[in-house]
Amino acid sequence: MKKIVKILIVCVLLGAIVLAVHKFFFASQTEDVGVMVSEKVKRVTIQTTISSTGTISPMDTVSVGTQVSGDISKIYVDFNSKVKKGQVIAELDRSKLQATLFQAEISESSAKNDYEHKLSVYNRVKKLAETNSASPVDLETAEYEMTAAKLSWESRKSEVQQAKLNLSYCIIKSPIDGVVLERSVDVGQTVAASMSAPTLFVLAKDLAKMRVMADVDEADIGQVKAGQKVTFTVDAFQDDTFSGTVESVRLNPTVTSNVVTYTVVITADNSDLKLLPGMTATCTIVTEEVEDALSVPVTAIKFTPAAGTPMMDPREMPHPGKALKKPSDSGDDFGPPPGMMGGPMGSGAAKKSSSSTPKLVGKGVWVNMNGKAAFRPVKTGINDGVNVQITMGLSEGDSVVVRQESLTAAAQSSPDAVSPFMPGPRKKKK
Repeated sequence: MKKIVKILIVCVLLGAIVLAVHKFFFASQTEDVGVMVSEKVKRVTIQTTISSTGTISPMDTVSVGTQVSGDISKIYVDFNSKVKKGQVIAELDRSKLQATLFQAEISESSAKNDYEHKLSVYNRVKKLAETNSASPVDLETAEYEMTAAKLSWESRKSEVQQAKLNLSYCIIKSPIDGVVLERSVDVGQTVAASMSAPTLFVLAKDLAKMRVMADVDEADIGQVKAGQKVTFTVDAFQDDTFSGTVESVRLNPTVTSNVVTYTVVITADNSDLKLLPGMTATCTIVTEEVEDALSVPVTAIKFTPAAGTPMMDPREMPHPGKALKKPSDSGDDFGPPPGMMGGPMGSGAAKKSSSSTPKLVGKGVWVNMNGKAAFRPVKTGINDGVNVQITMGLSEGDSVVVRQESLTAAAQSSPDAVSPFMPGPRKKKK
Protein backbone atom coordinates (compact mmCIF):
# COMPACT_ATOMS: atom_id res chain seq x y z
CA MET A 1 0.00 0.00 0.00
CA LYS A 2 2.82 2.37 0.85
CA LYS A 3 4.51 1.63 -2.50
CA ILE A 4 1.32 2.55 -4.36
CA VAL A 5 1.09 5.85 -2.47
CA LYS A 6 4.73 6.64 -3.23
CA ILE A 7 4.18 5.86 -6.93
CA LEU A 8 1.13 8.15 -6.99
CA ILE A 9 3.05 10.96 -5.31
CA VAL A 10 5.93 10.60 -7.81
CA CYS A 11 3.49 10.68 -10.75
CA VAL A 12 1.76 13.79 -9.42
CA LEU A 13 5.11 15.55 -8.96
CA LEU A 14 6.28 14.57 -12.46
CA GLY A 15 2.99 15.78 -13.94
CA ALA A 16 3.27 19.08 -12.11
CA ILE A 17 6.85 19.54 -13.34
CA VAL A 18 5.82 18.76 -16.93
CA LEU A 19 2.91 21.20 -16.74
CA ALA A 20 5.13 23.90 -15.26
CA VAL A 21 7.78 23.47 -17.95
CA HIS A 22 5.16 23.39 -20.68
CA LYS A 23 3.44 26.48 -19.32
CA PHE A 24 6.76 28.32 -18.92
CA PHE A 25 7.98 27.70 -22.47
CA PHE A 26 4.70 28.29 -24.23
CA ALA A 27 3.84 31.35 -22.15
CA SER A 28 7.25 32.93 -22.80
CA GLN A 29 6.98 32.08 -26.49
CA THR A 30 3.54 33.66 -26.77
CA GLU A 31 4.72 36.72 -24.89
CA ASP A 32 7.83 37.00 -27.06
CA VAL A 33 5.89 36.66 -30.33
CA GLY A 34 3.51 39.45 -29.47
CA VAL A 35 0.78 41.03 -31.55
CA MET A 36 1.16 41.99 -35.22
CA VAL A 37 0.52 45.70 -35.88
CA SER A 38 -0.81 46.34 -39.39
CA GLU A 39 -1.43 49.33 -41.64
CA LYS A 40 -3.57 49.64 -44.74
CA VAL A 41 -2.13 49.92 -48.23
CA LYS A 42 -3.10 53.40 -49.41
CA ARG A 43 -2.45 55.88 -52.19
CA VAL A 44 -0.22 58.89 -51.50
CA THR A 45 2.11 61.22 -53.38
CA ILE A 46 5.72 60.04 -53.08
CA GLN A 47 8.68 62.30 -53.83
CA THR A 48 12.43 61.87 -53.88
CA THR A 49 14.23 65.10 -53.08
CA ILE A 50 17.65 66.73 -52.77
CA SER A 51 18.41 69.45 -50.23
CA SER A 52 20.70 72.40 -50.82
CA THR A 53 21.19 76.04 -49.89
CA GLY A 54 21.53 79.06 -52.13
CA THR A 55 21.42 82.83 -52.37
CA ILE A 56 18.52 84.84 -53.80
CA SER A 57 19.36 87.43 -56.44
CA PRO A 58 17.40 89.45 -59.03
CA MET A 59 16.93 88.04 -62.51
CA ASP A 60 18.70 90.96 -64.25
CA THR A 61 21.00 93.55 -62.69
CA VAL A 62 22.80 96.45 -64.41
CA SER A 63 25.81 98.32 -63.07
CA VAL A 64 25.67 102.00 -64.01
CA GLY A 65 29.03 103.79 -64.29
CA THR A 66 30.64 106.76 -65.98
CA GLN A 67 33.09 107.02 -68.86
CA VAL A 68 34.57 110.35 -67.78
CA SER A 69 36.29 111.49 -64.62
CA GLY A 70 35.00 114.26 -62.44
CA ASP A 71 33.22 115.24 -59.26
CA ILE A 72 29.65 114.19 -58.48
CA SER A 73 27.60 117.38 -58.43
CA LYS A 74 24.04 116.05 -58.13
CA ILE A 75 22.32 112.78 -57.24
CA TYR A 76 18.61 112.40 -57.95
CA VAL A 77 17.93 108.86 -56.67
CA ASP A 78 18.63 106.81 -53.56
CA PHE A 79 18.36 103.20 -52.41
CA ASN A 80 15.11 101.47 -53.44
CA SER A 81 14.18 104.32 -55.82
CA LYS A 82 12.16 103.28 -58.85
CA VAL A 83 13.57 104.62 -62.10
CA LYS A 84 12.52 104.72 -65.74
CA LYS A 85 14.68 104.18 -68.80
CA GLY A 86 16.40 107.46 -69.76
CA GLN A 87 15.74 109.12 -66.40
CA VAL A 88 18.58 111.34 -65.11
CA ILE A 89 19.88 109.81 -61.89
CA ALA A 90 23.11 111.81 -61.33
CA GLU A 91 25.32 114.55 -62.81
CA LEU A 92 29.06 115.23 -62.84
CA ASP A 93 30.68 118.66 -62.60
CA ARG A 94 30.72 120.05 -66.18
CA SER A 95 33.09 123.01 -65.84
CA LYS A 96 36.27 121.16 -66.78
CA LEU A 97 34.70 119.40 -69.75
CA GLN A 98 33.10 122.62 -70.94
CA ALA A 99 36.54 124.27 -70.97
CA THR A 100 37.91 121.34 -72.93
CA LEU A 101 35.08 121.72 -75.44
CA PHE A 102 35.76 125.46 -75.78
CA GLN A 103 39.44 124.83 -76.50
CA ALA A 104 38.56 122.20 -79.09
CA GLU A 105 36.18 124.59 -80.81
CA ILE A 106 38.89 127.28 -80.97
CA SER A 107 41.36 124.80 -82.45
CA GLU A 108 38.75 123.73 -84.96
CA SER A 109 38.10 127.35 -86.01
CA SER A 110 41.84 127.99 -86.41
CA ALA A 111 42.27 124.85 -88.53
CA LYS A 112 39.31 125.85 -90.67
CA ASN A 113 40.76 129.33 -91.25
CA ASP A 114 44.15 127.84 -92.20
CA TYR A 115 42.49 125.45 -94.63
CA GLU A 116 40.54 128.24 -96.34
CA HIS A 117 43.75 130.26 -96.72
CA LYS A 118 45.68 127.33 -98.20
CA LEU A 119 42.76 126.61 -100.52
CA SER A 120 42.80 130.19 -101.93
CA VAL A 121 46.57 130.01 -102.40
CA TYR A 122 46.19 126.71 -104.26
CA ASN A 123 43.55 128.23 -106.59
CA ARG A 124 45.79 131.21 -107.46
CA VAL A 125 48.84 129.03 -108.14
CA LYS A 126 46.69 126.74 -110.27
CA LYS A 127 45.56 129.67 -112.47
CA LEU A 128 49.12 130.91 -112.80
CA ALA A 129 50.30 127.45 -113.74
CA GLU A 130 47.73 127.35 -116.56
CA THR A 131 49.44 130.41 -118.13
CA ASN A 132 52.91 129.10 -117.32
CA SER A 133 53.34 131.92 -114.79
CA ALA A 134 53.93 129.39 -111.97
CA SER A 135 56.11 126.31 -112.06
CA PRO A 136 54.73 122.81 -111.51
CA VAL A 137 56.69 122.67 -108.25
CA ASP A 138 54.83 125.68 -106.90
CA LEU A 139 51.52 124.09 -107.84
CA GLU A 140 52.46 120.84 -106.21
CA THR A 141 53.55 122.62 -103.01
CA ALA A 142 50.33 124.63 -102.84
CA GLU A 143 48.24 121.48 -103.34
CA TYR A 144 50.14 119.66 -100.58
CA GLU A 145 49.68 122.48 -98.08
CA MET A 146 45.97 122.75 -98.93
CA THR A 147 45.46 118.99 -98.36
CA ALA A 148 47.37 119.05 -95.05
CA ALA A 149 45.28 121.97 -93.83
CA LYS A 150 42.08 120.17 -94.75
CA LEU A 151 43.11 117.04 -92.82
CA SER A 152 44.06 119.18 -89.82
CA TRP A 153 40.64 120.80 -89.92
CA GLU A 154 38.93 117.40 -90.03
CA SER A 155 40.97 116.29 -87.03
CA ARG A 156 39.96 119.38 -85.05
CA LYS A 157 36.32 118.76 -85.90
CA SER A 158 36.52 115.21 -84.48
CA GLU A 159 38.05 116.62 -81.29
CA VAL A 160 35.08 118.93 -80.94
CA GLN A 161 32.69 116.04 -81.36
CA GLN A 162 34.59 114.02 -78.73
CA ALA A 163 34.52 116.96 -76.31
CA LYS A 164 30.76 117.32 -76.81
CA LEU A 165 30.31 113.59 -76.23
CA ASN A 166 32.37 113.70 -73.02
CA LEU A 167 30.30 116.61 -71.85
CA SER A 168 27.12 114.60 -72.43
CA TYR A 169 28.55 111.81 -70.27
CA CYS A 170 28.32 114.17 -67.30
CA ILE A 171 24.61 113.39 -67.19
CA ILE A 172 24.09 109.84 -65.86
CA LYS A 173 20.86 108.25 -67.12
CA SER A 174 19.16 104.98 -66.22
CA PRO A 175 19.54 102.37 -68.98
CA ILE A 176 16.51 100.29 -67.85
CA ASP A 177 13.25 100.45 -65.94
CA GLY A 178 13.96 99.11 -62.49
CA VAL A 179 14.87 99.70 -58.86
CA VAL A 180 18.07 101.11 -57.37
CA LEU A 181 19.68 98.36 -55.30
CA GLU A 182 22.96 100.09 -54.54
CA ARG A 183 24.32 103.65 -54.56
CA SER A 184 28.12 103.76 -54.32
CA VAL A 185 28.79 107.55 -54.51
CA ASP A 186 27.85 110.74 -52.72
CA VAL A 187 27.70 114.38 -53.80
CA GLY A 188 31.20 115.86 -54.05
CA GLN A 189 32.94 112.51 -54.47
CA THR A 190 35.52 112.30 -57.24
CA VAL A 191 35.31 109.40 -59.67
CA ALA A 192 38.20 108.40 -61.92
CA ALA A 193 37.52 106.59 -65.18
CA SER A 194 41.13 106.27 -66.34
CA MET A 195 41.38 102.45 -66.39
CA SER A 196 37.77 101.24 -66.07
CA ALA A 197 34.35 102.72 -65.59
CA PRO A 198 33.59 103.05 -61.86
CA THR A 199 30.25 101.68 -60.65
CA LEU A 200 27.95 104.42 -59.38
CA PHE A 201 24.64 102.53 -59.10
CA VAL A 202 23.36 98.96 -59.33
CA LEU A 203 19.87 98.62 -60.80
CA ALA A 204 17.56 95.59 -60.74
CA LYS A 205 15.29 95.23 -63.72
CA ASP A 206 12.37 93.35 -62.11
CA LEU A 207 12.02 92.17 -58.51
CA ALA A 208 8.77 90.30 -59.27
CA LYS A 209 10.92 87.42 -60.50
CA MET A 210 13.92 86.23 -58.52
CA ARG A 211 16.69 83.73 -59.04
CA VAL A 212 18.15 81.30 -56.50
CA MET A 213 21.76 80.24 -57.03
CA ALA A 214 21.84 76.89 -55.19
CA ASP A 215 24.99 74.84 -54.54
CA VAL A 216 24.41 71.11 -55.09
CA ASP A 217 26.95 68.46 -54.12
CA GLU A 218 28.59 66.44 -56.88
CA ALA A 219 27.04 63.24 -55.50
CA ASP A 220 23.52 64.59 -56.16
CA ILE A 221 24.01 66.73 -59.26
CA GLY A 222 23.35 63.79 -61.60
CA GLN A 223 19.71 63.71 -60.47
CA VAL A 224 19.06 67.41 -61.13
CA LYS A 225 17.57 68.40 -64.49
CA ALA A 226 16.01 71.53 -65.94
CA GLY A 227 12.28 71.83 -65.35
CA GLN A 228 12.17 70.05 -61.97
CA LYS A 229 10.03 71.54 -59.20
CA VAL A 230 11.69 73.23 -56.24
CA THR A 231 10.38 74.40 -52.88
CA PHE A 232 12.40 76.60 -50.55
CA THR A 233 12.15 78.62 -47.38
CA VAL A 234 13.91 81.71 -46.05
CA ASP A 235 14.62 82.68 -42.46
CA ALA A 236 12.62 85.89 -42.76
CA PHE A 237 9.38 83.99 -43.48
CA GLN A 238 9.76 80.60 -41.83
CA ASP A 239 6.05 79.78 -42.10
CA ASP A 240 5.95 80.41 -45.87
CA THR A 241 7.05 77.95 -48.53
CA PHE A 242 8.04 79.36 -51.90
CA SER A 243 8.07 77.42 -55.15
CA GLY A 244 10.32 77.59 -58.18
CA THR A 245 11.67 75.68 -61.16
CA VAL A 246 15.16 74.53 -62.07
CA GLU A 247 16.27 76.71 -64.98
CA SER A 248 19.72 75.28 -65.66
CA VAL A 249 22.70 73.48 -64.18
CA ARG A 250 25.97 75.34 -64.68
CA LEU A 251 28.87 73.15 -65.70
CA ASN A 252 31.54 75.22 -63.97
CA PRO A 253 32.36 73.48 -60.63
CA THR A 254 33.24 75.19 -57.37
CA VAL A 255 35.85 73.51 -55.13
CA THR A 256 35.88 74.51 -51.46
CA SER A 257 38.01 72.47 -49.01
CA ASN A 258 38.07 69.55 -51.49
CA VAL A 259 34.26 69.62 -51.72
CA VAL A 260 32.97 69.94 -55.29
CA THR A 261 29.64 71.65 -55.86
CA TYR A 262 27.75 72.82 -58.92
CA THR A 263 25.53 75.87 -59.22
CA VAL A 264 21.87 75.17 -59.99
CA VAL A 265 19.90 78.19 -61.21
CA ILE A 266 16.33 78.25 -59.88
CA THR A 267 13.71 80.79 -60.98
CA ALA A 268 10.94 81.77 -58.58
CA ASP A 269 7.94 84.05 -58.63
CA ASN A 270 8.08 87.04 -56.26
CA SER A 271 4.85 88.85 -57.01
CA ASP A 272 4.33 89.73 -53.36
CA LEU A 273 7.92 91.08 -53.15
CA LYS A 274 8.68 89.11 -49.98
CA LEU A 275 11.95 87.73 -51.33
CA LEU A 276 14.82 90.20 -51.13
CA PRO A 277 18.21 90.02 -52.83
CA GLY A 278 20.86 88.33 -50.72
CA MET A 279 18.53 86.13 -48.66
CA THR A 280 19.65 82.56 -47.95
CA ALA A 281 17.23 79.96 -49.28
CA THR A 282 17.00 76.37 -48.05
CA CYS A 283 15.94 74.47 -51.17
CA THR A 284 14.33 71.10 -51.72
CA ILE A 285 14.63 69.91 -55.32
CA VAL A 286 12.05 67.29 -56.32
CA THR A 287 14.01 64.88 -58.49
CA GLU A 288 11.19 62.35 -58.93
CA GLU A 289 7.50 62.39 -58.04
CA VAL A 290 4.64 59.92 -58.37
CA GLU A 291 1.14 61.12 -57.57
CA ASP A 292 -1.58 58.78 -56.29
CA ALA A 293 0.98 56.01 -55.85
CA LEU A 294 0.06 52.74 -54.16
CA SER A 295 2.33 52.66 -51.12
CA VAL A 296 3.22 50.94 -47.87
CA PRO A 297 5.40 52.17 -45.00
CA VAL A 298 9.12 51.49 -45.25
CA THR A 299 8.90 49.44 -42.07
CA ALA A 300 6.63 46.97 -43.85
CA ILE A 301 9.39 46.13 -46.35
CA LYS A 302 11.94 45.70 -43.56
CA PHE A 303 9.66 43.67 -41.27
CA THR A 304 10.45 40.00 -40.51
CA PRO A 305 8.09 38.02 -38.27
CA ALA A 306 9.48 36.59 -35.07
CA ALA A 307 9.83 32.87 -34.51
CA GLY A 308 6.55 31.33 -33.47
CA THR A 309 4.38 33.80 -35.37
CA PRO A 310 1.22 32.10 -36.72
CA MET A 311 1.63 31.54 -40.46
CA MET A 312 -1.09 31.22 -43.07
CA ASP A 313 -1.30 27.76 -44.64
CA PRO A 314 -0.50 28.19 -48.36
CA ARG A 315 -3.53 26.07 -49.19
CA GLU A 316 -5.73 28.65 -47.46
CA MET A 317 -4.22 31.66 -49.24
CA PRO A 318 -6.36 33.45 -51.83
CA HIS A 319 -5.00 33.59 -55.35
CA PRO A 320 -2.71 36.65 -55.57
CA GLY A 321 -3.96 37.59 -59.03
CA LYS A 322 -2.28 38.26 -62.31
CA ALA A 323 -0.16 41.03 -60.82
CA LEU A 324 2.21 38.43 -59.36
CA LYS A 325 4.65 36.39 -61.37
CA LYS A 326 4.74 32.68 -61.01
CA PRO A 327 7.64 31.26 -59.02
CA SER A 328 8.64 29.22 -62.07
CA ASP A 329 9.62 32.38 -63.97
CA SER A 330 13.40 32.59 -63.97
CA GLY A 331 15.69 35.58 -64.22
CA ASP A 332 13.95 37.57 -61.44
CA ASP A 333 14.11 37.28 -57.68
CA PHE A 334 10.47 38.41 -57.51
CA GLY A 335 9.12 35.33 -55.77
CA PRO A 336 7.83 33.95 -52.49
CA PRO A 337 9.92 32.34 -49.78
CA PRO A 338 10.39 28.58 -50.09
CA GLY A 339 7.34 26.66 -48.98
CA MET A 340 5.05 29.71 -48.77
CA MET A 341 3.54 30.08 -52.25
CA GLY A 342 5.56 27.48 -54.12
CA GLY A 343 4.95 23.77 -54.59
CA PRO A 344 2.75 21.48 -52.50
CA MET A 345 3.17 21.64 -48.78
CA GLY A 346 1.85 19.15 -46.28
CA SER A 347 0.44 19.70 -42.86
CA GLY A 348 3.75 18.80 -41.32
CA ALA A 349 5.48 21.51 -43.30
CA ALA A 350 2.78 23.94 -42.26
CA LYS A 351 3.44 23.14 -38.63
CA LYS A 352 7.13 23.58 -39.22
CA SER A 353 6.62 27.01 -40.77
CA SER A 354 4.61 28.16 -37.77
CA SER A 355 7.52 27.60 -35.41
CA SER A 356 10.31 29.17 -37.49
CA THR A 357 10.61 32.14 -39.85
CA PRO A 358 11.08 31.14 -43.52
CA LYS A 359 13.94 32.59 -45.47
CA LEU A 360 12.74 35.31 -47.89
CA VAL A 361 13.66 35.46 -51.54
CA GLY A 362 13.46 38.94 -53.10
CA LYS A 363 11.38 41.86 -51.79
CA GLY A 364 8.10 41.24 -50.09
CA VAL A 365 5.75 42.17 -47.28
CA TRP A 366 3.81 40.21 -44.72
CA VAL A 367 0.04 40.52 -44.99
CA ASN A 368 -2.10 40.11 -41.90
CA MET A 369 -4.86 37.61 -42.74
CA ASN A 370 -7.14 37.07 -39.76
CA GLY A 371 -4.25 37.19 -37.31
CA LYS A 372 -1.93 35.02 -39.41
CA ALA A 373 1.08 36.28 -41.40
CA ALA A 374 1.19 35.57 -45.13
CA PHE A 375 4.17 36.50 -47.27
CA ARG A 376 3.35 38.53 -50.35
CA PRO A 377 6.12 39.24 -52.90
CA VAL A 378 6.03 42.77 -54.33
CA LYS A 379 7.85 45.05 -56.72
CA THR A 380 8.75 48.48 -55.42
CA GLY A 381 9.26 51.89 -57.00
CA ILE A 382 10.59 55.11 -55.52
CA ASN A 383 11.16 55.55 -51.81
CA ASP A 384 10.97 58.82 -49.87
CA GLY A 385 12.18 57.34 -46.59
CA VAL A 386 8.66 57.08 -45.15
CA ASN A 387 6.61 55.35 -47.84
CA VAL A 388 7.59 52.94 -50.62
CA GLN A 389 5.77 52.77 -53.94
CA ILE A 390 4.31 49.34 -54.76
CA THR A 391 4.09 48.66 -58.48
CA MET A 392 3.06 45.00 -58.30
CA GLY A 393 1.83 42.56 -55.68
CA LEU A 394 -0.67 44.47 -53.49
CA SER A 395 -4.04 46.13 -53.76
CA GLU A 396 -5.41 49.21 -52.05
CA GLY A 397 -6.84 48.33 -48.65
CA ASP A 398 -4.63 45.30 -47.93
CA SER A 399 -3.28 45.09 -44.37
CA VAL A 400 0.48 44.80 -44.19
CA VAL A 401 2.38 44.08 -40.98
CA VAL A 402 4.74 46.87 -39.94
CA ARG A 403 5.90 45.58 -36.54
CA GLN A 404 5.18 43.26 -33.65
CA GLU A 405 4.44 44.38 -30.11
CA SER A 406 4.44 42.43 -26.88
CA LEU A 407 1.09 41.71 -25.30
CA THR A 408 1.81 44.24 -22.56
CA ALA A 409 2.70 47.01 -25.03
CA ALA A 410 -0.30 46.18 -27.19
CA ALA A 411 -2.58 46.35 -24.18
CA GLN A 412 -1.13 49.71 -23.16
CA SER A 413 -1.47 51.12 -26.70
CA SER A 414 -5.08 49.95 -26.92
CA PRO A 415 -7.60 52.79 -26.54
CA ASP A 416 -9.58 50.63 -24.07
CA ALA A 417 -6.55 49.88 -21.91
CA VAL A 418 -6.70 51.14 -18.32
CA SER A 419 -3.62 51.68 -16.18
CA PRO A 420 -3.66 49.69 -12.93
CA PHE A 421 -2.29 52.76 -11.16
CA MET A 422 -5.20 54.99 -12.23
CA PRO A 423 -8.20 55.15 -9.90
CA GLY A 424 -11.33 53.53 -11.24
CA PRO A 425 -14.77 55.09 -11.50
CA ARG A 426 -16.34 55.98 -8.18
CA LYS A 427 -19.22 53.74 -7.20
CA LYS A 428 -22.49 55.42 -6.57
CA LYS A 429 -24.02 54.92 -3.15
CA LYS A 430 -27.46 53.43 -3.07
